[in-house]
Order: sequence, then C-alpha cells, then structure tokens
Amino acid sequence: MENKALFLDFDGVLFNTIKEVYLVNRAQYKGIDVLAPIDENEYRLYSKYKFLVYNIWMFAYYNPLIFDCENENEIINRFKTSLEARNRNQEEKFYADFLSIRYDLIKKHYDFWKNLEEPYEFFFFIKELYKNIPDNVIVVSKKNKSSIIERFESYEFNLDKDKIFADEILSGYSSKGEFIEEYMKKNNISSAVFVDDNLNNLLSAKDNPKVEGILALWGNTPPNSKGYTQKEAQEKIKDYFISR
Repeated sequence: MENKALFLDFDGVLFNTIKEVYLVNRAQYKGIDVLAPIDENEYRLYSKYKFLVYNIWMFAYYNPLIFDCENENEIINRFKTSLEARNRNQEEKFYADFLSIRYDLIKKHYDFWKNLEEPYEFFFFIKELYKNIPDNVIVVSKKNKSSIIERFESYEFNLDKDKIFADEILSGYSSKGEFIEEYMKKNNISSAVFVDDNLNNLLSAKDNPKVEGILALWGNTPPNSKGYTQKEAQEKIKDYFISR
C-alpha cells in the first residue's frame, strides 16, 4: 500500500497569525504593551510585506523597516540587503525576546491571545480530513511547538504531537525541504503534498520528485503569485488522499 504524507505549514496555512505576530514584534521592538490597540496603518504595512519573512529570526531585520518606515518603496531592497550582513548574536537575542513575550502573552492573557489567531476554512477541512488519514498529516512550521499545540487544543484538534515538527527541530536544517526529504526517507514515504504560503519553503523541496507543492494564496503571498485558493487546495488534497 502506498505510504503518503501531507506536510502543512501553520502560519498562513492553517491559521491567520498576523495579528499575534504584529503585536509580539511591536512589543519587542517598540516596547508597546501587547494589549494596546492596533495601529491600523502600521498593521496594513506590516501585513503587506510579511511574505518576505519565513523564519522568526528574520523579523529582527524586518521590524525596523516597518516600524521606522520612511519610504515604503525601499522595504524589499533594504530587507534583502540586511540579510546579506546578518548578525547571529542579534538574531539569537531577538529570538529569545520574541519567545519570552509570546509566552507571557499566552500565560497572562490567554483569552485575548486565543482570539488573535483566526483559523482558516482550510484548517477545519484538515481537522475533518485527519479522521480519515491520522497517520499522514504532519505539521512543519517555524513557530515554536508549544504555541502550535496550544492553538490546536483550543480548537479540539488532537493531532499527534509527534507529528508536529516546529522551530525546535527545523532550526537544525537548512530548509523545510531538507527536513521533508530526510523524514520521507526515514519513514518510507512514497509521495507527499506540501502546503506552504511561502514560495521559498516550497522551492526548497522542488528537486524532490516525490513532493508536490501547493502555494497557499490565502496566506502571506506576494501580489500576483500563482498558487491555489483554499477551495482548490482542498479539492486537490481530497483527490490525492481520498479518491485515488
């Protein structure tokens, strides 16, 4: 029997997490309380270019360009330039601060936090599909694992915790594609579908002929991207796992 897998990103695929990300990063960079109202103009800009970021450490370079923005037209080029002169110590400090603020937000203001991230229709599709293929669904996300588990539990989605591979694991790999290839070999996976809203992540698996990528247009994708709507992705996955 063919052994298939469905690899899923979390942010921008299962949940719209941009509000949480914005508030945590604003608190980290500007010292503004996470409960303070959202600045709608700033939030619009933050959301618009979020597609540039696909690792948490990248926010260390993204935040100044948004929160101190003087010329929106320079954001993309300046972000690319900043990545060419990375400061690993700065990234490590940023990452620790980010997780600390998120942890405090969840611990002290759980009800507020749980309403920040909104599930997509696609999430409820996966939750239902999981009943039919419980051994095939795998989360690959740069979010920390405890936050993913908290979110799933708040929506009574009992995904096997051993099938959640978050930043604690993925940080040891050069890309999601590298992790997926290794996982498939170790677990004798014959073919897979990989859903992500960041093209860089999908491209990291493009040389693996056993993996079919789906770019989630409902997430944080650049304008005019070619990918799949939620309905199109659902139909493709149902055909792949149920019809065949």
